[in-house]
Amino acid sequence: MLKPHNTLEEAVLARHVVWMEERKVLKQYWDWCTAHSRVFAAIAIISPRSRYALVEMDLYGLGAGGLDRYAGRDMLRIVLEQPLKAGSIFFVSPVYVSACILEKSAIAFAIRISRKAQEALSLDQITHEEWIHGDLMRSEVGGRNKSAFAPMSGQARAEVIEALLKDDEAAIM
Repeated sequence: MLKPHNTLEEAVLARHVVWMEERKVLKQYWDWCTAHSRVFAAIAIISPRSRYALVEMDLYGLGAGGLDRYAGRDMLRIVLEQPLKAGSIFFVSPVYVSACILEKSAIAFAIRISRKAQEALSLDQITHEEWIHGDLMRSEVGGRNKSAFAPMSGQARAEVIEALLKDDEAAIM
């Protein structure tokens, strides 16, 4: 069973924040991720007895430009391979991912999508100062590159998931 984080230190150590009703640690973790150029991942416990949790990954605060089409396709595949709550809505964009999945899979899923984003954007390989400096250099040469990955959303139903996975395989070939 997931337990909400009570301190910022717990969230930083876990590399995601688990929250239920109290948003104080959620906001602190968002601020920390933004200041340290890290992927923001959150797990919302819907209710104490729910079998599902809402997992979100957010890159908005980084100003990193988002996932490219290859990383975006990988992220979509990762989401579609999860035990999604039937009938729930999932969303994958260059800067935001959201899915309602089984509570027992939430932590592993949050870690997996965070790592994918970190690798795609090389976030753990540079310091905050290098990130800021690099961002400034990009703006001097014409701004950030736009992502070629179009946002995708859908209802978690077998036929929707199957169609998206089939389209993804066709796009790769």
